[in-house]
Amino acid sequence: MHKTDTRTVANHIARQCAMALEADGHGPDEFFRHTGITPAQLHEPGGRIDAQRHRRMVAYAQQLPAHRGMLDIAPQHWFAHFPAVAQVCFNRPTLRSALHEMLHLRGLIGEFDFMLMSENGSQVEIEYLSEFCALGGAMQALANFKMLSLVARAYDDGAATAFHAGFQGKAPWFAHAVSECFGANAHFGQARNTLSFEARLLDAPCAHFNPLLAPHALEQAQAQLHQLRGAQLFSARVEQAIIDLLRKGGSELADSASLLPSLCDGLAMNSWTLRRQLQQEATSFRALELRAKSRESRRLLRETTLSVAEISDRLGFSSQSAFTRFFKTQFELPPARYRQDAAGA
Repeated sequence: MHKTDTRTVANHIARQCAMALEADGHGPDEFFRHTGITPAQLHEPGGRIDAQRHRRMVAYAQQLPAHRGMLDIAPQHWFAHFPAVAQVCFNRPTLRSALHEMLHLRGLIGEFDFMLMSENGSQVEIEYLSEFCALGGAMQALANFKMLSLVARAYDDGAATAFHAGFQGKAPWFAHAVSECFGANAHFGQARNTLSFEARLLDAPCAHFNPLLAPHALEQAQAQLHQLRGAQLFSARVEQAIIDLLRKGGSELADSASLLPSLCDGLAMNSWTLRRQLQQEATSFRALELRAKSRESRRLLRETTLSVAEISDRLGFSSQSAFTRFFKTQFELPPARYRQDAAGA
């Protein structure tokens, strides 16, 4: 049976699209007819657009010439409608942390498509993957890369970072403005949508980092994200329930053999039903257990004085070395280094 796509996108994205199309001579009635979005949905404060209408909007926009409106928005307005994301990403101990949180929290802006970050020495590359855009999603990639560049440049120490952007599809008429925006020649007709830049100071302590405000901003943003997903997905409820058990039961409930029956008791269902419902959302108990332990490990490192060994035991790992390997796989740095960065050392 086909599972309904319950993901959403902030209606601010649709408003920007409608305004750009109207500036090119396409009236609002035409926008509403092609997308199925209503005026009330478009202008509801903090509203979200459902998956079906978002897809229709992207399909409609693809048929029309690309618009440069997104490049003309003043930098301070890019994050104005997403204050939770801004409060986190512009106040992290390092650029690496800022980029990771940006990629993690972008669901508050829109839950579609993917961005993958990779490193080669001091060179960072971020790839944008469109889920359903037949033409590669170059303009969607451009908007996401613009936001990422604003975050990265907030951590510059000296000259502004130059970003090398590559996009699928033909070059738009305003290709020169794209190059000016990123500080280096942008290339079109590429096999992938990528943004790469030199980041020698990726782990350098940030001078303007405020360690008193940062944990609260991150907690609020994560709460918004989980509330958003929890209203839509059973798997998000399960993930949060696992975290609640880890916090209440400690090491006695942390191993999978103890965690699963306790989880089923709390959700009032048997393990077969639980696994079946998770399978419908293309995930599993094990995957959610690892995600929950990943989230909880970061919280414990940031907010407590527990040793790495104590955190390892509390989360049910067989040894401190096993926990360290797990953490490095998740975040590309050891737990002690993560704690040091989080403290703004």
